[in-house]
Amino acid sequence: MDIRRLEPFAWGYVHSPKPDVETRIAHGILTWAKEIPLTLDVTDWFVSPLYRMSSQAVSYERADGIVLRDEVRRRNISEYPEDEELINVYYDWFRPYETLRIISKHRTPLQEKLEVNKCCWAAGGGHSNPDYEMLLRVGTKGIRDKIALFRKIHTDKADLYDAFEMTLDAFEIMAKRLQDLARERLPGASGEEKTVLERLVRAFDNIPQNAPRDFFEACEFFWLAFTFLDVDSPGLFDYALGRYYENDDEKDRYACLEKLWELFHKTRTWNLCVGRSDEFGNDCTCALTYDVLRLAREKKYDTPNLTMRTHPGTPESLWRAAAETLATGIGMPAIYNDAVVCPALESIGVPASDSHLYCMNGCNQIDIFGKSHMGLEDGEISVCKALEFALFNGVCKFSEEKLGADTGDAAGFKTFDELMAAYKKQIEYMADYITETSNAAQRDFAKYAPNPWKSLTVQGCIEKGLDYKDRGPIYGHGQVLTEGLPDTADSLAAVKHYVFDEKKYTMAQLVDALDKDFEGYEDLWSDFSSYNKFGNDTDDVDEIYADITDHIYRYFRTKKTFRGGVFGVGCSTFHRAPNYGFHCGALPNGKKKGEKLLADSIGATPGRDVCGPTALLNSVTRGNQYLATSGNVMQMKFNKAQFMTETGMAAFIALAKTYFSEGGQTLQINVVSREELLDAQKRPEKHKDLIVRVGGFSQYFVKLDGPLQENIIARTENIM
Repeated sequence: MDIRRLEPFAWGYVHSPKPDVETRIAHGILTWAKEIPLTLDVTDWFVSPLYRMSSQAVSYERADGIVLRDEVRRRNISEYPEDEELINVYYDWFRPYETLRIISKHRTPLQEKLEVNKCCWAAGGGHSNPDYEMLLRVGTKGIRDKIALFRKIHTDKADLYDAFEMTLDAFEIMAKRLQDLARERLPGASGEEKTVLERLVRAFDNIPQNAPRDFFEACEFFWLAFTFLDVDSPGLFDYALGRYYENDDEKDRYACLEKLWELFHKTRTWNLCVGRSDEFGNDCTCALTYDVLRLAREKKYDTPNLTMRTHPGTPESLWRAAAETLATGIGMPAIYNDAVVCPALESIGVPASDSHLYCMNGCNQIDIFGKSHMGLEDGEISVCKALEFALFNGVCKFSEEKLGADTGDAAGFKTFDELMAAYKKQIEYMADYITETSNAAQRDFAKYAPNPWKSLTVQGCIEKGLDYKDRGPIYGHGQVLTEGLPDTADSLAAVKHYVFDEKKYTMAQLVDALDKDFEGYEDLWSDFSSYNKFGNDTDDVDEIYADITDHIYRYFRTKKTFRGGVFGVGCSTFHRAPNYGFHCGALPNGKKKGEKLLADSIGATPGRDVCGPTALLNSVTRGNQYLATSGNVMQMKFNKAQFMTETGMAAFIALAKTYFSEGGQTLQINVVSREELLDAQKRPEKHKDLIVRVGGFSQYFVKLDGPLQENIIARTENIM
């Protein structure tokens, strides 16, 4: 057994020519590129290493840095029992360097409890959106020229620039090895296989050193870069590849796109974004924009995660294409509004020329294409847990431990303002924890897990002589997500009405009722659970929603990130809403302890909006979405039958445009019938292809766990 071939990254890291961590990681990547076994599946057309870093016992990964996998170590020992000692020596050598283990050592017992009890959590890694447009335009030769230029400026950063060069060597070696494989197979090939192999050999004569000459080369260059080490988000896909698509044969380019789409689905690619405006308001859609939506309609896959940007000048034909794609039921594209997102980014210092290059990373968080490390996710906060802390003086009613701040005995509050002040203090307490913990993690990632590949493909790093994780990118803002905003607004509105306005109940009675999970307080529960709910265009609830949203978003902006920006906020609950609901005790909106129903977006708690879609969106726009610099997800569900008619599709487009004109940031749409969802629960084998939008991504309904299925079923089915 050759340990260099079995664990190439580990061997390269250990045997690095220099001891600095940047060189060690780059030498590990270089050894990996030289040693991993390669195969070619020409039916895919576009090739990259199928042997992932994650298949090794010691690997380097985009978000988590150095990762150890004990199951792989054990598998290696079972295959090579005579080399057990050597395998263990290499594995054990890395234990002190496992990035997440280093970061976890900084967590205090209180921080651990806050996370375990779903109060809030913090991290510091995340997704990224490399500048594929730049990479394809200048090739690796252009990047080497840039390194040479800035090496002369930052003369004290020789080791870092050496690591950058070594990583480029690894990328070019991988391309050369793939070309050699294609050339070796050519003599025995025929038909389509021969054609593809010839195209690959020709492509690698030019790329990655130079810009692609056609769309096939652009796809191969992109795919090799996109899959190098890991798979993440393509970002502004039509911006990066649109020029090559425009100038190529229509039939061949669509065939290339179709092959790439299959690869995106096979690898469960994250967020691919199309459509946009520039800083002057010009529409930037192209033929590739439309054909991406066409492919999504034809394939009907749950991946890649597809987003479409809109603006006041978006062509009607593109709105129509989006609506037709949504009508297939795949829950995509998610639709974003440049008229809100761009000003939000500009309010934290991103100039218009760059704000209009925003895209999504991961599920739906906002990034600046090729120019930022914007977190995802730096943290998350349970807004309703903060209310629980305010009502019980910092005590978590799930664990019965004191986890929050001291804000006094709520039973003695005499005014609603006292309750709101206590609530906001608990929010600030959680925000302080999240930002401090996240910044500590960010520092550790920078120190122990630099990423030379991302540094080469994200602008600012080469220019500054700083790694991608060490404040290198032009923008280093943070992103924190919220859970349970609507549930909290409902709760506070009911307290204000029944305790402080009508004085039907006292705070002491309410606190006791919540502590006893409403047992013995059935009348109180009936009143509070039936009071006005957010999402029905009701002033008192909507005003509280706007107040608490504004406070959260503005307070986080006062906190600086280690990466050199500020913390922004949004709402993207993914699949976690039921778990957050379960870990929260009884609430004044009528929720009982152990119940899992919780708002899955900035919209109403599922099923609580009963006055139609216009009322729902009127409520949501009361919150200032120009403050949201992370994806501010708004989920809606419509019946399939409506999208099958011209009138229904036109009504949806009009509704979406109106919402965006009133300050809405994003829409994520499910087009599905309640009956179909219920039947899928009973007979999952009959609905294996049923896709739903979860909360930032689409997934096959039958693969979701029970509570999440119930959450989706409970969403109001809007009628236009």
